[in-house]
Amino acid sequence: MQWTDKAEALGAAIGGAAAVLGLVALIVQLRHLAKGLRSAARGATYDIGVQIKLILIEHPHLRPYFFDDMPVPPEHPEAGRIASLAELYCIYFQELVGQSGNVSRKNRAAWESLVKSMYDTSPPIRDQFGRRLTWYSAELRDLVERLRQDAHRQGAGGS
Repeated sequence: MQWTDKAEALGAAIGGAAAVLGLVALIVQLRHLAKGLRSAARGATYDIGVQIKLILIEHPHLRPYFFDDMPVPPEHPEAGRIASLAELYCIYFQELVGQSGNVSRKNRAAWESLVKSMYDTSPPIRDQFGRRLTWYSAELRDLVERLRQDAHRQGAGGS
């Protein structure tokens, strides 16, 4: 084997090694990018929840309609605000369900527990889902249907 053949083989080996290292670096970068995107999406989801809480801080008299199972009287002066807040909650739930694949099983369970609790304690949220369920993803619709079935079974079991 001549020195040119050896140099050519060495060059090919170095080029192959560089390509493999480049591929490994690309994979690492893509994993970091994916992790960053998931983190940003979760952050945006949490921001929706914070915005809702800020509204309730500004209007604490609305809390019972979301946490104490208090129905909204038909002529309530803030019925529009309550309905809008229920829509925000449903959008928040939509985001939680959408992001559930990006969090641990324990966090998914906690998020589902939040949605269930809010569904159970908020007539405006139940009303929003009752009137506009088709606005939301199949995953959220499935969750709401399970919640409805659970509520029906609990109501039937208690009779």
